[in-house]
Amino acid sequence: MELIVLIGILLAVFLGEIIYYRMHALDNLSLKVDFSKNVAEYGEKIELIEVVENRKKLPLPFIILKFETPREIKFFDTVNATTTDFIYREDMLTMKAFSKHTRRIKAKCSKRGYYVFPRVGITTSDLFLLERFTREFDNDSHLTVLPEIVRTSLIDVLVSVTLSELQCRRTLLTDPFSLAGIREYGPNDPMKSINWKASAKTGELMVNQNASTCAQKVHIFLNLENYNPKGSTSLLEKAIALTYTYLLKLEKLGIQSTLFTNGIDILTGLPVISENDPGSAEKRGIMLAGIDLKTPVLPFAEIFEKYISSTDQSDFILVISPQFSDSFRMLLADIKSVRPSLLWLMPCYETSPEVHPEPGIADSYLRWEEIGHD
Repeated sequence: MELIVLIGILLAVFLGEIIYYRMHALDNLSLKVDFSKNVAEYGEKIELIEVVENRKKLPLPFIILKFETPREIKFFDTVNATTTDFIYREDMLTMKAFSKHTRRIKAKCSKRGYYVFPRVGITTSDLFLLERFTREFDNDSHLTVLPEIVRTSLIDVLVSVTLSELQCRRTLLTDPFSLAGIREYGPNDPMKSINWKASAKTGELMVNQNASTCAQKVHIFLNLENYNPKGSTSLLEKAIALTYTYLLKLEKLGIQSTLFTNGIDILTGLPVISENDPGSAEKRGIMLAGIDLKTPVLPFAEIFEKYISSTDQSDFILVISPQFSDSFRMLLADIKSVRPSLLWLMPCYETSPEVHPEPGIADSYLRWEEIGHD
């Protein structure tokens, strides 16, 4: 008789415990998976932060935190991680009543892009581990990884060509009565332009920068059309990286610039254009980071012909394009005939076939060769 009573009590406890956990195990439970920053440099080490909180008096014997991240976010700790199209992580812990758990996981940003967590969830159990309970949570965390900054002497050559073109086509003198700002002294600056008061404050020679009566700009046209039948994207990524690096150089030199691409933004579905409000180079780097190369781009001729008319005759035009089709080269040759201050920069591999541009653009063509192949 006593045994029957004991069994009945145990069954009642088990049943009551399961029913109670089934009703309340997931109450007042929260999970947030976030990055330590929203904008990161290419190759930068960041932290992924897990924060789970149990805001009730009911303890949880174990919790499995589940989430998936893009493969481009490389974790240094690969324990409990499975890699397919995404990296799936499962981390286990125990939660006491009214407790909070925070874990930081180091990761490396290995590729340009805009990244989110598609799914985050929690699986827990009752005290006797008889039944599991699962819940998914909304998670609005995102990470923008800026394009790579290219380390090559070609950038210096490109900047030198840019400065030379702008200087050659400057037809109006600077206005000596209009001050545009103060910058560091350069080897070509006259001594009379030195601002001695600013130099004394900074400890370095600083010069007055007079405003030009005709402010010249650099206009960058980035073509992201396929350059081979396989639809490879490696050279397109190089072209984006080169564009961002060039923008940073122009900003440092105080040269105004605009950006036109036929690449599509992953969030808006529109081409990435920065014309009237150029903003900082980093701001446009964020725009470049959001280009989705999996989405078909607009025809380059459509973008080029639409916006080239809004540029000034004295401005410098840089076209960055790994694609070199006959129609593309003819388009550049036609524009070059009326806009002589134009340069085509073609990212390619050392093994890529030599391109023979039309006579009209033969002297405005520059190869940027990379080691490797598609």
